[in-house]
Amino acid sequence: MDIESRLRVLEQNLMERLAAEIAQDAVLDALIATHPDQRAFLTAYQTISAHRLTQFGDLGFEQQAEAESVAKVCNLLREQFDAWQRKLSTGI
Repeated sequence: MDIESRLRVLEQNLMERLAAEIAQDAVLDALIATHPDQRAFLTAYQTISAHRLTQFGDLGFEQQAEAESVAKVCNLLREQFDAWQRKLSTGI
């Protein structure tokens, strides 16, 4: 497969993942907006997201990934978690 074909396949994969993420975002927004106990939802989210960051860091260590790479992804995850927390805090 030539480089152009590979790039097209990668682009298509990226677009499919983006579409799936947008759809998931809509579902999550609906669940959040209709949840009867917003405070409990936010507390659970904070606990789970902190745990996921720890899990990712542990996985990076276990896989002997470069610390800089793990830190970069952890920062990206934290940014996403923070964005969702802002949504939760404002009720979307």
